[in-house]
Amino acid sequence: MNDYQIIFQKRATDYHFAMQKFPEARKHEFNNLFSGIHFENNIHLLDVPSGGGYLRNYIPKNTKVTLGDFSEGFAIDEIQLVTPEKLPFESNTFDAVFSLSGMHHLDDVPQFVRECLRVTKTGGSFTFADVKKGTNVDTFLNEFVNTYNSLGHKGDFFNETSFETFADIQSSISNCQYKEYPFLFTTISEMTTFFKLFFGLDKASDSIIHKGIEDILGIKTTSKGIEVNWGLLCFQLKKE
Repeated sequence: MNDYQIIFQKRATDYHFAMQKFPEARKHEFNNLFSGIHFENNIHLLDVPSGGGYLRNYIPKNTKVTLGDFSEGFAIDEIQLVTPEKLPFESNTFDAVFSLSGMHHLDDVPQFVRECLRVTKTGGSFTFADVKKGTNVDTFLNEFVNTYNSLGHKGDFFNETSFETFADIQSSISNCQYKEYPFLFTTISEMTTFFKLFFGLDKASDSIIHKGIEDILGIKTTSKGIEVNWGLLCFQLKKE
């Protein structure tokens, strides 16, 4: 059982509620994952781990999407329960595979990457974005969330050289770029509620959450509302 599976057996309900209540909060995160991707007719995508299937809201409606997750907490309805070490799909099934912010809890990241490439069609792509080591997001998750979430948080994050010792993976990487963007909220109250639910901050008061976000990530008030600084390292791999 991987850490992701354990965590979201307990946290999936609150996480999903946060995403349902504040569907626009992470829109830049989703849009950045798809930056440079051209969606053609009749393509088939895989989103894994999919959580509650939120990526579907950011792709053309006529695109076929298969959803898979590693935790029973999310594996309901059309979302399949899958294991990261052996995805239950035939080789060369998907035109593109996407993974957002779920890989830092896996026991064997290289094996999961290999599986994603295996199920990708020749000429297709595997794109994932996750936390970069040494960033404020790293500090927020592995220090602040680790302190104020009863389950803790110890993510194994990424940098540009994460796959240098895995020649088969490194040779497939076509692009690696750190992308910064904000989480969006209408009010401070919305921001603290989202963070409390989304990150499981059950041991922190609203004032502690507000201060943690402000001190570690940074908050900006604009004419459109509240922006919280965020950013992920995005890898694009091509299957030749």
